[in-house]
Amino acid sequence: MKVPELLEHLPGVGPLLARMPGAHEEHLPRREPSVTFPDFEAVPRPTTERELGDGRTYIVRNTSVRPTRGPGLTVMSYNILLGGQRREALLAYFDELEAHGRMPDVIGLQEANVPITVLLATRYGFHMAYQGHDGIGGGRLVNGKAFLTRHPMVDAAHFTYVIPDAVREEAIRRRGDPCELPEDRGALYVRLEVEGHPMVFYNVHHALGDSGINARNLRQLNALLHHREVAHAVVLGDFNANTAIKRGGSWLMAHLMTYDDTDTIEEYAVRYGDPHASVGDKGVGNIADPRLRHELHALELELPETIAHATLAQVRLHDGTVMTPKQACTELRAGKVPRGSEHWLRLQDIADSATLTSLPDERGVIPATGKRFDNLYASPGLVPVLFEVDRSTESSDHQPVVAHYTVRGPGTREVKPPSGNSKQS
Repeated sequence: MKVPELLEHLPGVGPLLARMPGAHEEHLPRREPSVTFPDFEAVPRPTTERELGDGRTYIVRNTSVRPTRGPGLTVMSYNILLGGQRREALLAYFDELEAHGRMPDVIGLQEANVPITVLLATRYGFHMAYQGHDGIGGGRLVNGKAFLTRHPMVDAAHFTYVIPDAVREEAIRRRGDPCELPEDRGALYVRLEVEGHPMVFYNVHHALGDSGINARNLRQLNALLHHREVAHAVVLGDFNANTAIKRGGSWLMAHLMTYDDTDTIEEYAVRYGDPHASVGDKGVGNIADPRLRHELHALELELPETIAHATLAQVRLHDGTVMTPKQACTELRAGKVPRGSEHWLRLQDIADSATLTSLPDERGVIPATGKRFDNLYASPGLVPVLFEVDRSTESSDHQPVVAHYTVRGPGTREVKPPSGNSKQS
């Protein structure tokens, strides 16, 4: 098969397959328009209920940006819940980060909106890239995503995943409830200069309601990554899939290894219940689907620096102390903590580096979820020194996740044209 004609080059992304008859167009995210404003006052303020924006990517380079912490790269991913619904707690958390010198230099937000993004960028001295769509004027709703950065911003854009209408309709028919499935999903992209190194970042918030659509989201993200021209790359965000789980396993071993970290579907079922529910205290959030685990494996091949390779992985607790997952596993194995107690539940959260909380049950108890929906993946030139889940704040139903990297190696790479073979759905 001949190599197809290539699309025009997109900044930060190498050539993609042309839209030819028979090509799988759902694998080709589309780049939305971007607009740069001279200051934050010029950013349009939506008058709609959710204040998500008009689908363009808003860029503001802050003339009062604060200096980076350095050396190295510190990045946070945080789903802040419906435009920062718990506003007072969110600002108190950011105030705490700034006061104690823990503010990351790059922050990827999910479920943001225009007002909270502008507020955080101005109050704490960041450049801003934001994209969301209120779904008016014939467009689909896109929940807001934002990057806040103190490193220089070269470019920013939103790549919207292309999902055929027939695929959405079938997913809605199976579910019986449209939920968020009519929404568009995508990756908010920025290119930054970090200590002289060009670096690209992708911020995602993938579909929850259907595992097949979630797998398509991740497949299109992988296509963007594979054809990028910048070697250093970070993907972060809310994957709406338990990224701690990598495979199926043995039912017997799941029962025998109760206090190892949960990395198989069988282990999850033993510890937390039904793996197929999606939210609350049950369910692995789509990862039970092998198609999605395949795409997650492909992502880790492209960006292999994960929590597993961090020099130190830890969980920050409400009182500001820290504990490692290994320490939590050791305490659980000792058998001195009553099973099902508050302390036992929180140790289970720490052992699995869970990033998602749930509401209290009928007894007023907050269950352990075992879910790591929020995560970061990095290219080999970024060496992970620290991975932290910050449970010191209750400003969202997600916990912030933070990673610190040292940077090495070149910043660009040769991109080979893609082959003519397209992955089948």
